[in-house]
Amino acid sequence: MAKTVRAFVGIDAGTTGCTVMVFDEHGKSIGQGYEEYPCIAPNPGWNEQDLEAVWKGICGASRKAVAMADLPKEAYRSVGLSSQRGTFAALDSDKKPLGNSWVWNCGRALEYQEIFAQSISPDEHQTHTGMQLSPLWSAAKIAWMRDHEPAKFEKARWFANGQEYFLHRLGADDWATDPASLTLNGMMDIRALDWSDRILKLCGIDRDRLPPVKQPTGIAGKLSKAASAETGLPEGITLCRGAGDQQCAAIGAGVIKQGMAEFTVGTSGVMVAHLDSLDRIKGRNLWWGGHGVPGAWDIEGGAFSLGACLRWWRDQLGRNELDEGQRSGRSPYSVMVEHAALSKPGANGVMFHSFMASQVTPYYDAHSRGGFLGLGLYHHRADLIRALLEGCAHEMRMVVDAFDSDIDGGITDFRLTGGGTKSNGFVQIMTDIIGKPAKVTRERECTVLGAAILGAYGSGEFNSIEDAVEAMVKVEGEFTPNKNLKALYQDQHKIYRGFYEAMANAGQYKALHDFSLKYN
Repeated sequence: MAKTVRAFVGIDAGTTGCTVMVFDEHGKSIGQGYEEYPCIAPNPGWNEQDLEAVWKGICGASRKAVAMADLPKEAYRSVGLSSQRGTFAALDSDKKPLGNSWVWNCGRALEYQEIFAQSISPDEHQTHTGMQLSPLWSAAKIAWMRDHEPAKFEKARWFANGQEYFLHRLGADDWATDPASLTLNGMMDIRALDWSDRILKLCGIDRDRLPPVKQPTGIAGKLSKAASAETGLPEGITLCRGAGDQQCAAIGAGVIKQGMAEFTVGTSGVMVAHLDSLDRIKGRNLWWGGHGVPGAWDIEGGAFSLGACLRWWRDQLGRNELDEGQRSGRSPYSVMVEHAALSKPGANGVMFHSFMASQVTPYYDAHSRGGFLGLGLYHHRADLIRALLEGCAHEMRMVVDAFDSDIDGGITDFRLTGGGTKSNGFVQIMTDIIGKPAKVTRERECTVLGAAILGAYGSGEFNSIEDAVEAMVKVEGEFTPNKNLKALYQDQHKIYRGFYEAMANAGQYKALHDFSLKYN
């Protein structure tokens, strides 16, 4: 096998860690590695990342994947990169960071939603950029830097996303980005799939401080000798622009035709559907961007802290699950799902709001926060864990409902992907609450598979993305909603949304946000 296999590398430099996988031409994983790295919160609601820590994570995960694959150098054909969207860094003229990157869910620029609205209305902003007017997009944070850190802003030669920066570190000589990596920047002319000069003016920058926009899958260069020494990947293999993480997930789930959609459950949860044309959009609950399929669009909605909620439980309250997992050789998340099954559907009346990094689709409320509701002295640990899982699924349902209302023709082929779908028990809870049949793919790490597919096509190993997807993406099974739980979860969902709307409309999320800033 080692003499004939064609190996394609996918790199997913995510928010909390990097996954690197080596796939053969049939989409089968033959090597993988993972390295975690932290985020940094210098102030409440802020979120940053040390780019050098991310780079070390990429290198460490790559070395593990290469060692596991144990292939000769000539087997490797390409590298495709998936990166965080809306996480950007200010770089000097040598493309070296001037500080930490500012992560996509960093809330330092909340006041810029109102500031931008003085120049462009929310409706006009969405029509022009594809994005709701939000302070979470990169545009607001660049304007914040201009006004609050002017010395750093003036010194910055480049504002770049992870896609461009890490390809550069790998050895790429084509300094460029792509529409599928720019979605959460909020700085793109959606019909042109290029930078918006109008939005750049609001940020205080020109195009010459940004990488030019080219298409996903384009060849960016060859892996350098220095990067080879750090990553273990063979020097000289082809580097291709991949796409933003969610567009890569869509490619890796096979979402390349109208009517298809996938929901990735990772640190964040994002749902992506393919769009042949922007004219299919009939609502305003979602955002629109460039797809990883060159010349096509995608439409998206998000829940920005789904997997992060589970990790928060693990790190802050999950000593029991960590210990049991260590004793039994299982992940603490598997133990959590097993414990949740000890509580009946509905979690004995306790509910969890999963808005720990704001509520996104459909309310776009940057001030909102999560919490347990309805706690009583009679509740047990299993009830809390089940409520946590159900709460995440209810936020997912809010997103799915928005897709069915906003796209002409709705969703006819729905898929669940990401690390959060590795547990069949959790997938069944999601399916029961969402109320829609869901397919799962053989490879649940669709983001890194999608990056590898884009690299495989871009390097010329397949004639089209369609051919690459047909060869490398396989559906493994399908989950159907439990009809006996339909009424229960319908009633629970009304209460879930009702609690949110009552607190948001009363201004209490905003009041709590202001309180946190005042006393921290």
